[in-house]
Amino acid sequence: MRARLAERLGTDQVNVKGKSPEGLGALGQGSGIAAQAVATIDSL
Repeated sequence: MRARLAERLGTDQVNVKGKSPEGLGALGQGSGIAAQAVATIDSL
């Protein structure tokens, strides 16, 4: 995922993080699914 994002953005400075809901609510109990994405892109 990191390599493909870096290639598409034309940079090598890409960071990807993942986190689980750790037992909280429907997501943590395995009866739901969610996805979130946040991007900060700055031209130097």
